[in-house]
Amino acid sequence: MKFIHAADLHIDSPLKGLRFEEGSSTERLRLATREAFANLITLAIDEEVDLLVIAGDLFDGAWPDMRTGLWTIDQFRRLREHNIRVYLIRGNHDAASVVAKNLSWPEDIVYEFDHRQPQTVIDERSGAALHGQSFADRQALEDLAANYPAAVPGRVNIGLLHTSLAGDPQHDTYAPTSPEVLATRGYDYWALGHIHHKSIVAREPHIVFAGNTQGRHIRETGPKGCFVVTIEEGDIQCDFRETDVIRWCDLVVTLEPDDGETELYAAADAAFGKALADSGERAVAARLTLRGACQAHDLLAQAQSRAKILAELQNRASDCAGELWLELVHCETQPTVNLDELRQAGDLVGELLRSIDQIRHSDDALLALAHEHLQPLVDKVGEALTVDDVNFTDPAVLRRWLDDAEGLLLSQLLRGEA
Repeated sequence: MKFIHAADLHIDSPLKGLRFEEGSSTERLRLATREAFANLITLAIDEEVDLLVIAGDLFDGAWPDMRTGLWTIDQFRRLREHNIRVYLIRGNHDAASVVAKNLSWPEDIVYEFDHRQPQTVIDERSGAALHGQSFADRQALEDLAANYPAAVPGRVNIGLLHTSLAGDPQHDTYAPTSPEVLATRGYDYWALGHIHHKSIVAREPHIVFAGNTQGRHIRETGPKGCFVVTIEEGDIQCDFRETDVIRWCDLVVTLEPDDGETELYAAADAAFGKALADSGERAVAARLTLRGACQAHDLLAQAQSRAKILAELQNRASDCAGELWLELVHCETQPTVNLDELRQAGDLVGELLRSIDQIRHSDDALLALAHEHLQPLVDKVGEALTVDDVNFTDPAVLRRWLDDAEGLLLSQLLRGEA
């Protein structure tokens, strides 16, 4: 038998971090999750699969209007003439209490597992036994899998579960469980959702996260899609297929000591070109990080020239031979000086650099600095900053900001501007 395992489609979820005036680009972003879902349906037809399983979060939340549901049902109807059934569960974003079932699924195409208790259903075409339970509410803190039915003897058994498994730092904890608990059910394949990066956790039995079908922000980089799973005489093969239409990339450009503005632009152009080539003709949404001790740092340390360089980078991204948008540019360059020598000097600059270094190597000091000095500034700015901008709980992020501030301050001190 052959089936597709997908999850976390988040239909009609906005892509975050990109800003445009009204026009084609805005429309492209708005429809990205729909296009990815349409690609999934097309893939199911092209691969001639027996069934499609969706492990939660088909929708991103309550529908703004009925058009979201109607469009989704129309996509499912494309499977009817190919005799492909869909089996789905609800996750935390589309739990029964979040997305009311205002429209009925076509019964000959879609089967939705109940949210009150786990169920087992036999697929007529493949003979497989599928087991699953939807989320009743956004919060699901108990181990749902522990109550799933035992495997049906003599059949391929597939479990659908929306779970954080043992935990993931980028995702909230829902329906926590372990590979050991899943193995006790005796299933051949566990189709998991909730974690947005693909992962084959185990192979005996197969415990698999499909990831999401379309990246929605810079923390969801790389190819996104689903797994085409083939089971033949007990052998299980998982082949990843891409469905995304916009590819998120985290680009890093490291500059050399002699590199100035011209070399910065050339290096950025090369990074943009490679990202587009690697995306397979998809549009690219990229974050660009500039690093290295370089001549260009002095320009980036001055507000006016920095603004000019960032604007030119945006301009060059827009002028690529392909569709590429810059989500953000991080400047993490350093001045071309020997920091160790300056840090050991007995002057004011040396004392300042030593103080910064002490904070840099202490997570507690970094967190205290953020709480005492940065949080009051953010409180004044309010909603002008995004969640990413005000992540004061991650020492690694704070350390990066401190490195950036050190480089900017040092450039001003050496030019006599501070």
